[in-house]
Amino acid sequence: MMRSSRVGSSTSKKMTSDGQDQGSEERNQQAEKIAENWRRVVERVHAAAERAGREPAEVAIVAVSKTHSAADALAVLKAGARDLGENYVQEMVEKREELEARGAPPVRWHFIGHLQRNKVKYLTPFCAMIHAVDSERLAVEIDRRASEQGRRQAVLVEVNVSGEASKFGVAPEAVTSLVEVLEGLEWVELRGLMTMAPYSEDSEASRPIYRRLRQLAEKLRASGAPSKVLSELSMGMTQDFEVAIEEGATLVRIGTAIFGPRT
Repeated sequence: MMRSSRVGSSTSKKMTSDGQDQGSEERNQQAEKIAENWRRVVERVHAAAERAGREPAEVAIVAVSKTHSAADALAVLKAGARDLGENYVQEMVEKREELEARGAPPVRWHFIGHLQRNKVKYLTPFCAMIHAVDSERLAVEIDRRASEQGRRQAVLVEVNVSGEASKFGVAPEAVTSLVEVLEGLEWVELRGLMTMAPYSEDSEASRPIYRRLRQLAEKLRASGAPSKVLSELSMGMTQDFEVAIEEGATLVRIGTAIFGPRT
């Protein structure tokens, strides 16, 4: 059951000069800000794609709404977004329920965080894509739960290209083995690779990471992996998504540039 975030309410409301309650005005202003941010991000994505000689339609923007309210998520959906990303299973499930109750436009849900095997069952009924498969055991559990739903689950292999100990993902040299496992699972649909670059104010610092992920996908295709299996590259966030697009990203995960800083 979805838990309400409402703790209590006051019988008196502060009103603006035009008779609108202050809380409603603030929500409207926030929604307008998110919509404007969305439009700017779309423009930047299109420009980056064109610089790289690519079609803008090749790049999907995953609006990362983690820790932001369902109202904020609804605002970006109304502005034109169709892909939402979340890092935490419970938040994703509850936000989906609330958005459906509000009559939100259709959503393609992306789970982009580290996924524990005991939480897979909550995602397979509806999740469009799981971005961070990093072990055979997780892959097998996704396959089992997807079979119970009778729907194939699209996934990406998370690759720890940077080699940081603080990041999840398989090492680049271990990707081939995991890809082979995934290709043998009936209810899992491997769609590509995902990575995270170390945070840096300099977006160019991420370029070698993203380039290596693209080259890894190209190498796998050259060795016989079907193009459809490795058609997606999920890489790039607020601080470096334009570089990621220039290096071949098809999915960019953008939160702060759309919703503002997390609180």
